[in-house]
Amino acid sequence: MVDVKLGGLVLLALGLCLACEKKDSTTGDPTPSAGTSGSGGSATTPIDMTSAGGDSAEPVRKGERGSSCDSTADCEEDLTCIVTHDCPAGVACANKSCQPSNFNLMGTGKRCHISECKTKADCCGDMPAQAPAKCANRDSICTQPTYSGCTTGLTCVLGSDTCGKGTCSGRCNYDGKACLTSAECAQNTCDPVTELCTVTQTSCSVASGLTCATITNTCTLTPTCNCVNPDYEPTHDICTDEDCEGICGFTCEDDRCVVDDRCAGDEECPATTPFCNAGSCGECRTTDDCDDEACISGHCGPECKADTQCGVFEACQQGACAYVGCRTDRECVLQAGNAGAAPSQDPRLAKCSIASGVGTCVMPCEIDAQCAPSEVCRAGICQYIGCETDSECKTIAGIHDLPVPTPERPWSTTAVCKPEDTAAP
Repeated sequence: MVDVKLGGLVLLALGLCLACEKKDSTTGDPTPSAGTSGSGGSATTPIDMTSAGGDSAEPVRKGERGSSCDSTADCEEDLTCIVTHDCPAGVACANKSCQPSNFNLMGTGKRCHISECKTKADCCGDMPAQAPAKCANRDSICTQPTYSGCTTGLTCVLGSDTCGKGTCSGRCNYDGKACLTSAECAQNTCDPVTELCTVTQTSCSVASGLTCATITNTCTLTPTCNCVNPDYEPTHDICTDEDCEGICGFTCEDDRCVVDDRCAGDEECPATTPFCNAGSCGECRTTDDCDDEACISGHCGPECKADTQCGVFEACQQGACAYVGCRTDRECVLQAGNAGAAPSQDPRLAKCSIASGVGTCVMPCEIDAQCAPSEVCRAGICQYIGCETDSECKTIAGIHDLPVPTPERPWSTTAVCKPEDTAAP
């Protein structure tokens, strides 16, 4: 029984050796393999068709597509000897077949550009593009009892922005009303009209001499945040006004219909960016809104002072983050989830190609077979094959099974094949 088991292990080892051979083998492939490709066809090896007489030699029969090979010289013209199976590290794959290395495809230099609109009106259909002026403060009146970003009762410093849109003030110790000085705290006097005491709301009468109790109502020394929105009045007529309903909530940006999140007034901005400037909420409107810096494009001071304050492949230029792409090959190698590597390409081969000051991570190549299915090898790098016609973009951009336009979503989505320098990024 032991002999049988040993015999089985020997046969298994021999089988593995037939598939892969050590890299230091003396029968190594003189031509580098070109990447993974599907195998097919017979396993016929090239045969020397020398005649029996030895006086004249017939041409050596080259391997057809799918035939096994040791080097590209074994294959017919326009075919390359390509590895058809992967092997472990340290072992050279011996299972190769003749496959096309280039596919007679040319890059078009065009990309599919998605288009849904040219103006806001294209995204709105029959919906009113803007609400009437009377609806400007509707959300604050109808839906915001307190200011967002403000914590009621939070200890604050007078004159600071701790409370956001709320107010930082003391409290009258008797009735709890906001105050900055004790003089602002009401005293308990008799109102001759209502005949009620102003603070205790008990009955009084100036005519009959019924006076109000003497109280101490002073402003506390520890100020806190008051977050109550004085505009809040949910029973206001504007809350049920139909003229403020059904307003278009979309706008057109880069030919796409997107939710319109632009502000119409300061009341629509959060506490961190409380000022509405040309439809965008910002930290400031003028330099007076900043402590020690100038107000630049809604920011107190420049957008950035160092590259580390910007996104991936961005640099801080003249106080603003600008996209510059990669700067070195190592950046492309270290980039997480490198999308440019084909299955047969090691991401560590990635290179940084800089054109017009902007770097792009690319994969080097010698033949088309080394690139991703949607790429071809041109000038030593893998390049996107691109589109030729608008009709191709339906497949390339995945524009199918889209919903039929409705009154709430009135636009249609199309795609146009454009040169890369005019297409949206």
